[in-house]
Amino acid sequence: MKNPILSLRWIVFPILFSTSVLLLISRKAGNLGFYSLLLTALISLALRSRHDGMGFKQFICKFWKLHLAMAGMMLAILLNQVISQDFAPRSFDYPSRMGLFVLIAWACLHCTAQMYRWLQWSYVIGALACIVKMYIITDGGTTRGDYVDFMPIIEFADMTLLMGFFSLVSIKYTPEAAGARGLLNLLKILAFIGSLYAAYISSTRGAWLAIPFLAAVAAVTMFDGFGRKKKALFALLAVVVIAVLFCLSPQVQNRIQAAQQDISTYSKDSGSDTSVGTRFGLWKTSFALFLDHPLIGIGRENFQPVLQALGREGKISPIIARQIHSHNEIFYNMATLGSFGLAGLLALYLVPGFYFARKLRSADKELQAVAAMGLMVCVGFVIFGLTDVTFMWGASDNFYVIFTAILFSHIYRREHELALRAS
Repeated sequence: MKNPILSLRWIVFPILFSTSVLLLISRKAGNLGFYSLLLTALISLALRSRHDGMGFKQFICKFWKLHLAMAGMMLAILLNQVISQDFAPRSFDYPSRMGLFVLIAWACLHCTAQMYRWLQWSYVIGALACIVKMYIITDGGTTRGDYVDFMPIIEFADMTLLMGFFSLVSIKYTPEAAGARGLLNLLKILAFIGSLYAAYISSTRGAWLAIPFLAAVAAVTMFDGFGRKKKALFALLAVVVIAVLFCLSPQVQNRIQAAQQDISTYSKDSGSDTSVGTRFGLWKTSFALFLDHPLIGIGRENFQPVLQALGREGKISPIIARQIHSHNEIFYNMATLGSFGLAGLLALYLVPGFYFARKLRSADKELQAVAAMGLMVCVGFVIFGLTDVTFMWGASDNFYVIFTAILFSHIYRREHELALRAS
């Protein structure tokens, strides 16, 4: 049984490394990475592989809360369609990525603790590649299109930012490479600063909103040698410094002023079709749909037809009637999947978030850093989802499930490694 595992680990690691680097760069990288890991997991099950004496059934039982939470959205869609008897198989496409987390994580567990330490460089390379791509597609911040190849620029900016923060906190376990640790850490810092620059030139307010929260997690993690009060102080200081630097920029000031003006216009005329006004109108309409269908919602496939019908009746503006989602993850899932959708989404955010947050208390620096990355994924997607429906895009679903699986598996492997050393 050792030989199959040995061979699979050298299949899984290249998949994880290349996917981490290319997921946001190439249209096919995310899907190829996901399905390659899925196929590897199925091969592993056929070979009856075990991880440290743990079989697949034991793996399911041991981490059942995490597996169930990751499958929450898929289950919500299933309940909606079973109860409404309105079946639309394509609605399962992206949510099934998270639903199959149990298999993706099982495949990831083939890698060793050392392999996961090597993966830190995929985060740095991936962040640098995304920065270059953002600079090219925005012409250095002079133009802003709605889409970046295969995803909206909003999602691209969001996930580029996460890659930069991954690079930053991975400083805690940079290897001692013949005295070159300082240079390697400098490269990571450049990747982080570059990701902030990429978020800046993207003019994506959702990404800007997430920066203080991600910075707070990073500060708490990086200054682990301090007491709680000092940690809180450094976290607050980091947030203030980054916020001030961004607010000093004319581009940021213009975007903030535009939002303030839109809010003012909406307060005087709720039918205004400004960017913010349209979002407020969508949120209001989505919540009304939830109140009309509180248990199962109206269904994913019915959202746009319902808006179009409301538009024809003159109940909402023509611009709102043309939208394909609510521009808010929570409101969209409440409207389309009702209470099941809300519960599924919150489970998807909170259960992995609590899992990673608990690991932050570890005394091991590597575990702290990896736990911080996992928490950043969860916190980041919560913030990103306030202004957009992030999980509507395949790249976002692939990012969430693959990186959650990578970081979960990294923690598992590191804890096992430490336990062996202690025994």
